[in-house]
Amino acid sequence: MIDFVDLHCHALYCVDDGAKDENTMESMLDIAYSDGTRYLCFTPHFKIFEFDSEDEMYEQMRRLDRRFKVACKYTCEKYPDMHLFLGNEIMYHADANESLSEKKCHYLGNSSYALIEFEPDSSAFEIESSVLRLLRKGVRPLIAHIERYSAIVKDFSLAKSLKDNGALFQVNARSITKFKFGRIAKFLKLALKKGLVDVVASDSHNATSFSPQLSKAYDVITKNYGHEYADSIFHSKPLAILKNEQIF
Repeated sequence: MIDFVDLHCHALYCVDDGAKDENTMESMLDIAYSDGTRYLCFTPHFKIFEFDSEDEMYEQMRRLDRRFKVACKYTCEKYPDMHLFLGNEIMYHADANESLSEKKCHYLGNSSYALIEFEPDSSAFEIESSVLRLLRKGVRPLIAHIERYSAIVKDFSLAKSLKDNGALFQVNARSITKFKFGRIAKFLKLALKKGLVDVVASDSHNATSFSPQLSKAYDVITKNYGHEYADSIFHSKPLAILKNEQIF
């Protein structure tokens, strides 16, 4: 079994709608480690409209840093071969690149890749123009849970266009194991068959109903699309992102 790399996880405690306390965070880290994850990037939500001032944004960044140190202490003592990183899941806004450059939010680890989400009902024009804007500013967008956006799911040519322009796609592990039939399942099967998915991550928010497990989805991908592709999207590509390497 390969070492899993989870680039989308809400296990950092008391910072968003993820882990509600330190004990929950520790349980989530225990589950992730037991399941085979050895590289995990915390990605608490960053939604600029939730802040009343820049001071509040910077205070949140300091809060993330403090919680991250607590998490690192826990894994250093219990799982010395587990590597933790800090990022954000950034709800796209017009000044997203400025928010990153001014350190109001985090890239994925120390890379130039950023985990970007959109509203589920965002139009094709909104998504494509936003991706191009980020790319022009030197931000390499990894689009979070690509299967959630109706504009992309119903128009595969948009997915292909986004990829051709330089966007990367992340899919939730739960979507791979959950959606057997319907439009989302059809989209995911085609995206996986065409090799458009770059990263599978947990997007975990708790230790029970939405836990940080990747192994079941890995088995599904291995069975249907082969070991090489499974290893790529659960290990090689996400690790390359953390190392700030070019992804093709």
